[in-house]
Amino acid sequence: MVRRFTFFLTCLAVPALILACTTTPKFNFPRGTRVGIINLLEPYATHQNFSSFASKNFTKTYPVDWHIPAFAQRNLKTLLEKDARLSVVEIEVPEPKTREQLRLGLIEQVILSQSAPPTVPAQGARVFDTVSNPHDVDVVIIIGSYSGPGPFKSGEERLEVQGYGLFTRKLFAGKFGDILGGFFSFRKAYAYAQIGIVVFKRQPLTYIGAARTIVKGRHLRPIKDFDWEADLRNLPESELDKAKPLIQEYIKDAANKALQNANLAAPPRPRTDSEMDAPPSL
Repeated sequence: MVRRFTFFLTCLAVPALILACTTTPKFNFPRGTRVGIINLLEPYATHQNFSSFASKNFTKTYPVDWHIPAFAQRNLKTLLEKDARLSVVEIEVPEPKTREQLRLGLIEQVILSQSAPPTVPAQGARVFDTVSNPHDVDVVIIIGSYSGPGPFKSGEERLEVQGYGLFTRKLFAGKFGDILGGFFSFRKAYAYAQIGIVVFKRQPLTYIGAARTIVKGRHLRPIKDFDWEADLRNLPESELDKAKPLIQEYIKDAANKALQNANLAAPPRPRTDSEMDAPPSL
């Protein structure tokens, strides 16, 4: 018997609620505040396929030229530089072991924490200090993917995902995949991004804000023109690339939210007298 599959558009409610509602200190940062960016994003894309038969479920990574880490870095830097109070310091972390320790301790365990405010493990705090101390920064933003329950669910089991890329669900093949011209569809393709952005104040290490790319109330972006005749186990570049702009939008939304939560978003520009007197635009 084919199992009933349900597709959810939200992540686990409890950690999302904690991140959104946690009482965290709000700091007013003075001019000259130095903000470090640690970018832990991987350069490759991941395809997660989910079928009505377990033997056809698989995960595969692809080398792509999307330059998502560079995109995320430029986006954060541009947002921060809009605020005259802040100067940006890009912190390189080349060692794989250190990158993994930061990803686990400062992103994954914080994003998935069910404490309020999220607690930082001692080892993660030590690695954080070792990496950030030489750069004399006041605030550090860490962006990277994390492994955890995703927005996709089979029965009562939520699927674990990490990274960013493409999720496909194909319960039936051929003409049974779409019924009545696609009105009822058993084939879905979505761009996904399991990415967290966490902001800390240094000395002492203090969590001050976070956001993630897929949360409750933020809809997944479907790939409506996905070619279901393509080989799912060896996707052509043309099909993979359809996810790229949607993933970029996820990242932009999360970056704005994280900076707002941490009080690092640039204040709105004051309206001029001429703008106040101007008629409303239609």
